[in-house]
Amino acid sequence: MAIRSLGAASGLDLESLVTQLVTVERNTKETRLDATKKELDSSLSGFGKLKSALTKFKDTLTALGDDKLRARTTSIKQPTDTKTYLEATSSSTAAPGNFDIKVKALATGSRIESANNAYTSSSSVVSTTAGKLTFEADGKTFDVNVKANMTLDEFRKAVNNASGNFGVSANIINAGDGVGTKLVLTSSITGEGNELKITNDNAALDSLSTQAFGSSDPVSGGLDVAIEAGDAEVVIDGISVFSENNTFKNAIQDTELTVSAVTPDGNNATLTIATDKKAAEEKIKAFMDAYNGLLTEVNSLTKNRTIGDDGKTVVAEGGALSSDPMVRSIMSQVTKTLGSAFSSGGQELNNLYALGITFNDQGKMEISSTRQYGADSGRERFDDALENNYDKIADLFGASGGITKSLDKVISQFTDRDGLLVNKETSLKDQLKKNTKDREAFERYIVSYEETLRQRYGALDSTLGQLQSTSSYLVQQLANLPRYGS
Repeated sequence: MAIRSLGAASGLDLESLVTQLVTVERNTKETRLDATKKELDSSLSGFGKLKSALTKFKDTLTALGDDKLRARTTSIKQPTDTKTYLEATSSSTAAPGNFDIKVKALATGSRIESANNAYTSSSSVVSTTAGKLTFEADGKTFDVNVKANMTLDEFRKAVNNASGNFGVSANIINAGDGVGTKLVLTSSITGEGNELKITNDNAALDSLSTQAFGSSDPVSGGLDVAIEAGDAEVVIDGISVFSENNTFKNAIQDTELTVSAVTPDGNNATLTIATDKKAAEEKIKAFMDAYNGLLTEVNSLTKNRTIGDDGKTVVAEGGALSSDPMVRSIMSQVTKTLGSAFSSGGQELNNLYALGITFNDQGKMEISSTRQYGADSGRERFDDALENNYDKIADLFGASGGITKSLDKVISQFTDRDGLLVNKETSLKDQLKKNTKDREAFERYIVSYEETLRQRYGALDSTLGQLQSTSSYLVQQLANLPRYGS
């Protein structure tokens, strides 16, 4: 068992001595471990901030890639303020322009009705024998089994709940005197030639069919066609266009129209397709802000320690990554790429300067409103590009060999899953784990070290105690000896 209180035998303060020796040993090692951990934590945090800034910058590049800067706006002046007659969306390749549009007809599906007074109520029997009806429209079919003595209401429910029903709705209208109770069947399948057809396998079901059993006449059954399936029709700048539904794809190239109401006579709608210059400017501004944010972050992470005039006093600590050359290398590659010429934008717009974007004294991007050396200001060049070379801006950023793909290639080598930044972070995390293990090993060592000291000084205390006891005995014996001449 270890000695817990030293010096009892010798009277020396050995407990304090051991405590001081352990403290010195602990502080020396812990100071090194703490300094290492602080440096690793700082570096890991710094690389995290750098990676975040690079990722944000890369995201703004993605928003500028491909055809994302070719966005079009569509606006419609409706014939009246209280109703929407049509809506439109245009792809990035639609040509700007104004179009006069009349909605002449909406697409319709078939409406089929039973004859007047065919039924007196919803409880009327539709057939005394069983059979099968087949509903068909535009190549789609489903069957309804009619039971013997099935009522009109039971038949309505059978149609509405039929498996595979492609959009046929059965309803009953109790019209009263002169008309009686009518069965009404409507089909959601629109377009000319897509009439709802109902055939049967039992002549007793002819009253529920559009075509009688065994007949080749499609309208020989007992049900009447009240409304035929028809196309929607719009007149665009005097040209009639038809669609089997209420959506017109590419009636105007790269534009989709959806109609919902017939326009009043002599009062058409006006569709305007325009370039979305505001959205383009916002995306480019986000790209510039992200670059400036990245530059600020890099400058902060790589700044050097500031020493006072006395050459010793630290006025300001350096950045977390001031000693890592990779960080400045990243920024150098990004800046070099941004300063390059890009053939994707053509001769009119082959670099950022031509777009109106320059770098100020701090290296940050800006669109300056100041003219220099008699040339147009950045703002003037930028506005001119939006107005006269709108699609070339998209080419400058998004086309093959443009800014987006060129920068993405540079940044990806650092931010991808197997990129240099990820590998750097992995290495730092491994070193932090080692630091933790070293600390745990040191704790085990310090316990053993203290135990060893206690054993050694315990033995010393015991020896000194024995020597002191022997000394006291000898002194006492010498004191008892007869003195000379006494």
